[in-house]
Amino acid sequence: MASALPDTTSHFLQHTAATYQEALQQHPLVTKMITGGTLATCGDAIAQSQNALEPYDKRRAVSFMLFDMCYRALQHTAFPVLAVHCQGQYLGELLQGTPLIVNAEYLAAMERTLASQLGIVPFIYYPVFYALTALVQDLSPQAAVDRARETFVPLMSKNLKFWIPVQFIQFGFIEEHWQIPFLSAAGLCWTFLLSLAAGSTRTYQEKDSVSYLADSNKAFPGYTARASASS
Repeated sequence: MASALPDTTSHFLQHTAATYQEALQQHPLVTKMITGGTLATCGDAIAQSQNALEPYDKRRAVSFMLFDMCYRALQHTAFPVLAVHCQGQYLGELLQGTPLIVNAEYLAAMERTLASQLGIVPFIYYPVFYALTALVQDLSPQAAVDRARETFVPLMSKNLKFWIPVQFIQFGFIEEHWQIPFLSAAGLCWTFLLSLAAGSTRTYQEKDSVSYLADSNKAFPGYTARASASS
């Protein structure tokens, strides 16, 4: 009986892995988007659980799920393009005339990593992240800009430290059809960090409310005071 349990567990895991691989082959885009969205929701939930004083924010969870699904769709399209155009030729030229000898596959992996982290991430990933999460969490345009201004630089710094090693492993050692699931799994940890650092918009919503009241008081002097007195 004791030996039957490990065999059953092993069979279940093998069957699950085979089913998932079949889904990747037959429906690659949808499978990658669902995988990313599910793991992003889990990462955000773990981050939200760190603050026991605040209730679970469903809008925040939905914003992270939608954002991650969109980004996995972008990666599904962008990675084959990077594979075609970044094959180590650029870094190879930089290393010509130096004593360094690096395998061409590793140069290609680093080129694709840098193209992703220095091109896609700052110019597509973060603009979409700030815009989409602000929209879903009902943040004003000005508050969304303030949030981006305050959090982008520290987040980008953490992003490079976390993702450059991860993506180098992805491009250098992971088969292409498993690359986005691999990133989604790593993204569980990253979403936890991202959600802790810039997930909640509550502070910026409070600033919006204060600014709205101040503007109302300027437009209608004495109105706020009379409303407070009447209450």
